[in-house]
Amino acid sequence: MKAIKYYTICLISSLLSSCYEDKGNYDYNDSIQDIKVELDALYGIKKSDEIMKYTITPKITTPDGDKSYLEYTWVSNTQSATSTVNDTIGTEESVTLEIDPNDKDFAYKHFIRLYVKDRRYNTETMVPTQLEIIKPYSYAWVVLHEQNNHAEIGSVEYVGNEMFITTDAYTKEQGKSLSGKPVALYTRQSATSDSRNWGYEAMSQLYITTSIPEESGLVNQVEGFKLMADWNSLIFPSQQNEINIQDIKGNGGNSGLLICSNGKVFRSCYYSPFLFMMQPDVTFLDDYYISHLVNGPHTGVGFDKQGHRFVHLALQSGGYWNGYNQTTIQDAGPILNIEKVYGNAADPNEIDENIEIINMFNGYHYEVTGTAIWQKYSAYAYGLAPGNRSHVYVFRYYALTHAGVAALPYHFEFITPEGINKDTPMTSGYEYNNIIFYATGNKIYKLDCSTGKSTLVYQHEDSAAKISCLKMAVEGYTSFGGSDDEGTENYGHPYTRCLGAGINTSDGNGEFVVLQLNTSGKVDENKKYPSIQIHKGFGKITDINFI
Repeated sequence: MKAIKYYTICLISSLLSSCYEDKGNYDYNDSIQDIKVELDALYGIKKSDEIMKYTITPKITTPDGDKSYLEYTWVSNTQSATSTVNDTIGTEESVTLEIDPNDKDFAYKHFIRLYVKDRRYNTETMVPTQLEIIKPYSYAWVVLHEQNNHAEIGSVEYVGNEMFITTDAYTKEQGKSLSGKPVALYTRQSATSDSRNWGYEAMSQLYITTSIPEESGLVNQVEGFKLMADWNSLIFPSQQNEINIQDIKGNGGNSGLLICSNGKVFRSCYYSPFLFMMQPDVTFLDDYYISHLVNGPHTGVGFDKQGHRFVHLALQSGGYWNGYNQTTIQDAGPILNIEKVYGNAADPNEIDENIEIINMFNGYHYEVTGTAIWQKYSAYAYGLAPGNRSHVYVFRYYALTHAGVAALPYHFEFITPEGINKDTPMTSGYEYNNIIFYATGNKIYKLDCSTGKSTLVYQHEDSAAKISCLKMAVEGYTSFGGSDDEGTENYGHPYTRCLGAGINTSDGNGEFVVLQLNTSGKVDENKKYPSIQIHKGFGKITDINFI
């Protein structure tokens, strides 16, 4: 028997598995002689430590309402949707699957087919579907908020056709609560499949920071937010004084986590969560203070507010250590000047000292065919200047590692939209060219950087509510699927057009809102899930992330 056991809905004793060979000559038509057979393309169940049961019932319509002349055969395999050899798993209209997560043959995907035969005419049709076992907190939102005077991690999970909202996911999983106040979340959206280096397997790595250092650091969400290592355990002892874990800016990328604190830059690597400090190259002159940075598919960009310049954080250099335990300082790569080349819209090494950079984040995938397309993503730096002026600098990661290519091809200047200040939440996604989404008060806007024009996208019903954080589920390159439409199959909408907002209402509570956007940045029509989702029951929200 396989790792999965099957029972028909009317079965008294267990059904023995048998081999079923598919002749492969079906046209995947869902109707025979005016009989319609319907199944969802995908069913999902959240993985647990105990035996899981799931029932699939097709919708079958006959002209006379009688189904007594129909015969059913359910078959399944765990190899592929096109496999012609399957196990027979049921012969009734519905089938219930019993899945043991501890079985040696356990599989996350089950490819299922239902054959329906009309005995009157000796005709048969086949309808395919899939059952996917989903790891806890995978392709899910996490919400850092305050509950009962302490930090709490809530979640919004999408399994099958259902949304599961858990406002106290950390406490339920751990059996105890966090003690400190909420500070921030950080995520690296890159799967870890090498348990030897990371100690666990998950679609993303999640870092939590509260006001208590000992409970802050890398957590394994798949195993109930187990603390894998606190921040101090992830930083070399002689470099710990260079970082303030209560004041970190940064994000994850394919090369690891990239953060700045106290003007210094730290990065982990592909094979390890351990962070080492990046050092200035010998050609990088004068003192520096990195106040903001952004992590791309293979390298990074930072802003040196002391030297009023942008810098190249060369992640493709160094970054070759493994695991959690490090006994010597490793080469984390250099901090470099950005090359001055023809085609730059501004000199990245000489930014007007009156311009204050307030945010940096990822965005547009500007070239989807050709060479090294996985590197061809953009990053935005937003700056404020006197006279109510805004400046947006657009960087291209590919150019940072290829000589003679302009790394800063666009620089936009326009009147600052009302309400934007140094604390304004901002984000973008890789389907939006020179488009930024930002929030002021209870409203979310789309800003076209090329014109400086803002358009209202969403307004919360509470006029006194304040949006504390705003994030596209996927801003830039990830290893989730490697395609710009990732999310369409399972979630029903591309993740790069799913906009999350943490909203604190006037009554002291928090609401988490998800907007599914179309390609023009407006709220789309409902798909598999509602295009406007309002999830309530949270405390005051500090941060959000998609894992």
